[in-house]
Amino acid sequence: MDEAIQYFIAKCANFNSLKTCVSSEKWACRDRTEPPHPRDILSKAKRNGKVILIFSVNNCHGWHGYVEMLTSPDNQNEAVETCEEIVEDADSPQNIKNVERTQPDTSTENQWRYFKVKWLKNFAEEFGEQCLSSKLTEDIMVNNSPLNKSRNWQEIPKEVGAKLCSLIDTFYAELKEKQQQKLRREREQIPPPFYKSAENVSSDETWRTIVNQVEKNLGKVILACPFGSQRYNLSTPESDTDMFIVYQARTRDILSFNPPKQTIKNSENQQCDYTIHEIYRYSELLLSGDARCVETLFLHEDMVVKGSPEWQELKTGKNHFLNRESLDKYLRDAQGSRGVKQLQKWCQEHPEIAVLPRKMCKLLYVIVRLLQNARDIAVGDDLHVYREDGSPDREVIMTVRQGEFPVQTAWQIIQQLESTILDRKDSVLEKTSDCKEFTESWLLKLRQKDFLSSPLLE
Repeated sequence: MDEAIQYFIAKCANFNSLKTCVSSEKWACRDRTEPPHPRDILSKAKRNGKVILIFSVNNCHGWHGYVEMLTSPDNQNEAVETCEEIVEDADSPQNIKNVERTQPDTSTENQWRYFKVKWLKNFAEEFGEQCLSSKLTEDIMVNNSPLNKSRNWQEIPKEVGAKLCSLIDTFYAELKEKQQQKLRREREQIPPPFYKSAENVSSDETWRTIVNQVEKNLGKVILACPFGSQRYNLSTPESDTDMFIVYQARTRDILSFNPPKQTIKNSENQQCDYTIHEIYRYSELLLSGDARCVETLFLHEDMVVKGSPEWQELKTGKNHFLNRESLDKYLRDAQGSRGVKQLQKWCQEHPEIAVLPRKMCKLLYVIVRLLQNARDIAVGDDLHVYREDGSPDREVIMTVRQGEFPVQTAWQIIQQLESTILDRKDSVLEKTSDCKEFTESWLLKLRQKDFLSSPLLE
């Protein structure tokens, strides 16, 4: 014997109401001026078997999915801040939209009867406002009237309800297949990784392999060095090896129809982290005050995997880049939404916690490191990228890295560094034209040298 199933139409005031129902898995009905009331109709149907509600959003001209009603409408009021979920029959004087209230309405005609639902199919979560167009159901009739003109809480014949749900399922499957096809096309367009690290390979071999690959496929390596904690002498046994490489593209490649990319980075699924800049992009970043690039001019000699004579020449003008622009960049990174602001937000959300957990200690480690280097620039010192063993700066950061760091102490360290920077910030010079001229001269000299030695002139 077939399971007893009854199908009803459910109307939404707007798409936001539908999304609320999808997320809360709760819906409601309201008594009409005269019986039969929807709660009575739905409750009776629920006692007889399964109840399916098929949703349509006003003025969206389609069908947005269907649910199974899990509980019968109750008889209790609930306070609702925005009562936009329910739309009575379109021609009913009780039709309401965007009625704001903060207290339950005790009048009988305005009582909301809530019940739980289970979404069996909906487009909103994955496809937004896309839905089964009402044009595809305009020929379906219900009691000599078009299905599309069905009113809120109107019951429709079982065969019509089953057909409508089947059409929704079919259209959902079509959208899903198109989505998968698009993802496949996007994956196919992703170029293969520039460097694919092998497992169980030593750090030295990894460096040697990637440097050789850059010189074979891209051009001369100007600089190869780590970035991240290794660069700063702040690494732990768990730290990864992050690679930073600057290369000079060949003249032939620059002038060809397929010039090399200015920046190449590893994809998320690769084990090895690397950033590879062509000298033009590297020069741009230097002039913009990019911390990671400016720091390469102040590296400890032990941190240089490969340094060309050209890079040594660039280092002679390193103090050009210790200007207001690089200072401001350090401060933005340290104090922005991924720095101090994020730490402030966490502390506000956890006022009862006096000790930072490991995750927030990692954030604090980054903040303090950035502020220490900003302080170096503010006081007119060289940039101390490498923290010497036993130095106060290193001791502070390594203590933070151990985790479980006191919140109050963390803010004291941040405020002390910020105070020093603020006191000396005005003495830091703006970027001068000499900085740009020096960088451009270096870049053009490298280009000219490669051009004159290029086979193109033979």
